[in-house]
Amino acid sequence: MIVYLAGFMASGKSTVGPLLADALGVDFLDLDALIVEQAGASIPEIFAEEGEMGFRQRETKALWTTGEQDDLVVALGGGTIVDETNRTFAKENGLLVTLEVSPETVLDRIGETADERPMLQDEEGEPLSRDRMADRIRTLLSKRRAAYNDAHLTIDAERDPDTLATMVAEAAEAWSRR
Repeated sequence: MIVYLAGFMASGKSTVGPLLADALGVDFLDLDALIVEQAGASIPEIFAEEGEMGFRQRETKALWTTGEQDDLVVALGGGTIVDETNRTFAKENGLLVTLEVSPETVLDRIGETADERPMLQDEEGEPLSRDRMADRIRTLLSKRRAAYNDAHLTIDAERDPDTLATMVAEAAEAWSRR
């Protein structure tokens, strides 16, 4: 069984993912880390050199390699399932779970890491001001909401990672028995 964790940046995918994988006794894969490894460049560098479209192409290619595996938890990038083809792939190849958080939680969790998040930077690659970042988060969340809601399961991620991992593990085990 493959469990795909979707959700906006800072929703907890990369934190909950390893805990969930441990609970299920399977491997964990962070899709963004795989892309960085394959590209030999950081995500901001990929965005700077190839643009968002180049990054999204890499993301799709990396996602599709996961379908060749069994027993895996995959933390997807925040925009991975916005692409309908990627969303369909994840739903057909595993359990797609969206971790849902408020814009305020995203802003609080991002803290000082905005320089690592190209979607929260201006055209020159500089982090947006906190007010502009909050507006961008709200706008992106609004645009992505339908895709996030198209998952098999949506879970309120405004709780501690251990509790979230347990909730998703229980849902995954029930789903695998269907």
